[in-house]
Amino acid sequence: MGGHIMSRTLTAAAVCLSFGPAMAGAQSSGAVARPTVDGSIYGHIVQVGWVVKDLDPVVDYWQKLGLKDIQRDGVRDFPNVNYRGKIINLKMKMAFGDIGGVQIEWIQPVGPKSVYDEFLAKHGDGVHHLAYQMPSPAVMDQQIQYFKQRGVKVVQSGTWKGQKGEGRFAYLDTAPEGGGITIELIYHPDWPLGGEQPHANEYPFNKIGHYAFVVSDVHKVGDYWQRLGFGGRQIDRNVSLDRVYRGQPGKFEMYLGWNRAGDTPWEWVQSLAGPNIYEECLRAHGEGFHHLGLEVADMDAAIAHFKALGVSVSQSGGWDSNGHKGRFAYLDTDGHGGVTIELIWNQPRAK
Repeated sequence: MGGHIMSRTLTAAAVCLSFGPAMAGAQSSGAVARPTVDGSIYGHIVQVGWVVKDLDPVVDYWQKLGLKDIQRDGVRDFPNVNYRGKIINLKMKMAFGDIGGVQIEWIQPVGPKSVYDEFLAKHGDGVHHLAYQMPSPAVMDQQIQYFKQRGVKVVQSGTWKGQKGEGRFAYLDTAPEGGGITIELIYHPDWPLGGEQPHANEYPFNKIGHYAFVVSDVHKVGDYWQRLGFGGRQIDRNVSLDRVYRGQPGKFEMYLGWNRAGDTPWEWVQSLAGPNIYEECLRAHGEGFHHLGLEVADMDAAIAHFKALGVSVSQSGGWDSNGHKGRFAYLDTDGHGGVTIELIWNQPRAK
């Protein structure tokens, strides 16, 4: 939404995850189309918009896991919001955190009905949108027209008063065909381009390694984003090593669609064989955001750290391909806001 009015100095430069679980038993689908959207605008996500039914227990939980310096703004008013052509005076309970310079925005809708209520009714708690920052209102208008020409309308938009001027936001209707995720365009006068300064969280909440989504057809979803200009996806068939699902030997296989055009990769997951947590997500939430990937230096120590906090591992495995080895482990956090954390360990390469 972008209603946070705190102004900070930007010192963020996210690093692309070069390797990950997609490397295990991978079979690439071929050449990948290059993006045609403006990389200076769409190269970095500035905000993860997280919608929940009950904000305080969700924020309490993630604060306990290591997200610090969270600002709780209480209920805020956003008058004159355009929701599907109707003007509403929107009320939301909001809180703000940060992972590596990417703002985490929690939203609990208070009323009247808006896109957030639609999302909760269809998906339940979870990440509703990913936001890109516009350098000016004029560029924002240009980008809205760009997507309109490609058949993507704005479903909700509005403004707020910042310290340095009026901020604007617009949600694009990308979720129906784009695998359940909405794109937000935001002009934030109080932010430098790129977002906010990173906060001091507890390890490993220091940088987002990748954003991941669960879908029914990764090829279809990938084609949609390519048509919008975000480039193609390298689609791999993944058969992980040492597979474990809910404490038992795992048989899961999946297509993984990777887009590494920006500074932080997007991963689209389509289950091919289960049981697995991706199928669980589809049953509980439908298509949409599934997990945030975080890199760790010591997987066993990281798992032990979260186990001490009461968080178990739902699914794990590893890879050994083309000289690259590593491990992954999903933390069972979905019940606290609809978002899973994936821990990633890449074996250091010999110099």
